Amino acid sequence: MERIIAEIAYSFIKNISEIIAMGGMFARIEQDALREAKDCAARLMEAYAEQVDAQILADKTGRREAGYVVERRGDERRVQTLLGEVTYGRTYFKKASGGYEYLTDRVLGIDKRNRVSEGLSLSLVRAAKDMSYDKAGAHVASGEISRQTVMSKVRQSIAEENKPEVCRQVPKLHIDADEAHVTLRGGRKSEVPLISVYEGVEKRGKRHYCKNVFHISEYGKSPDDLWEQALTQIEARYDLTSTNIYVHGDGAGWVQKGLEWFAGATFVLDKYHKNKAIKGMTAGLLSADRKLYDKELREALAVEDIEFFDQLTTILCDRLPQRIQNILENAGYLKRFVSGISICEKDSAANNGGCAEPHVSHVLSSRLSSRPMAWSKQTLKRLAPVLAAGKVTFQDRQELSNHPLPLCKAVASANKAFRKGAAGLPSPDAIGALSLSGKVTGLQRILKSFA
Repeated sequence: MERIIAEIAYSFIKNISEIIAMGGMFARIEQDALREAKDCAARLMEAYAEQVDAQILADKTGRREAGYVVERRGDERRVQTLLGEVTYGRTYFKKASGGYEYLTDRVLGIDKRNRVSEGLSLSLVRAAKDMSYDKAGAHVASGEISRQTVMSKVRQSIAEENKPEVCRQVPKLHIDADEAHVTLRGGRKSEVPLISVYEGVEKRGKRHYCKNVFHISEYGKSPDDLWEQALTQIEARYDLTSTNIYVHGDGAGWVQKGLEWFAGATFVLDKYHKNKAIKGMTAGLLSADRKLYDKELREALAVEDIEFFDQLTTILCDRLPQRIQNILENAGYLKRFVSGISICEKDSAANNGGCAEPHVSHVLSSRLSSRPMAWSKQTLKRLAPVLAAGKVTFQDRQELSNHPLPLCKAVASANKAFRKGAAGLPSPDAIGALSLSGKVTGLQRILKSFA
């Protein structure tokens, strides 16, 4: 092992030195040097994997006690990693309890079905949150991973929830609820809901931010299940005993369902949908008249003066007979949620929220619907929660500490052999004194052979 590590180390130093010695622009040097560094690390990983296999083979007593006998040796395994392809040989063992197993793969935490390492898989899914499968494969793995593989990794992923350390008390809590409109394969339309929770909007410099925001998104869940999940996550973070909760949204049925899960919560009609409806009533008027009616409609809604609002609606219908249906539809929408509009006049805290459309745009739409694309339901069920949480892990992730091997002695021996090999590398001072007498390391012999 000492000589193998020394050979890899010397090859790396020699190749990097030659790259730099060729001169040229830093852009070329750093690209070639990075490739060599990755190749060096991949070769060290291969050496470690084969050392683990060798130590397991050497521990005959441990294998007999565990009930493993050699079935076949030298089976090749290729795994795509962040460093490139790693190839190593390992032994196939027959189990006394029945079946067969590659113990080296088990030690290294590599599932028999996976050809892509967990580190690379995580990077692919993280990249796929912001770009197409093709671009994710090209960006992370230099095109060595197909778009189908990236899609498969997305479908295996799950959102990793941020678990708060303490349950805090806050006076106000705002919940935005809206949905992204997506296209399914086959051309059918569908919706992906998003719930955003934050403690209000604060200003930093010239920009406004939602304080301590987190998002929840699940495709295919019923409204009750989605709001139950939201309530669970919120209660894990906050003590709601004395908290005023504001639910912002467009008033859709699934949004209203949230009021049933948060006792005493106040509904606030999202400003985007309120403004859209008012503009829908005044469209077609000249600019000056439009501004006047816009102002009067807003004032009537702010104080819940429905009589005056109806009079304005009638006047608009008389002036724009060709738009009567649109005017009445928008007027009916605003009247239905007039209490969700007037609350902003009665309670100033209700105004310190209502960012549903920007949240949907930044969290979901930028990936799911901003460009022409179609999605499968299977992918949406995995990708939507990942986009909302911002963190990803894998369902079938194996924690080796939960599955201790009876062959841990062999693994410890492999680790010790690898550390010994690394410790055998000479220090900078020793490299400059290779001609001196004393213990000669593996790297010194190699360096001398090039002298």
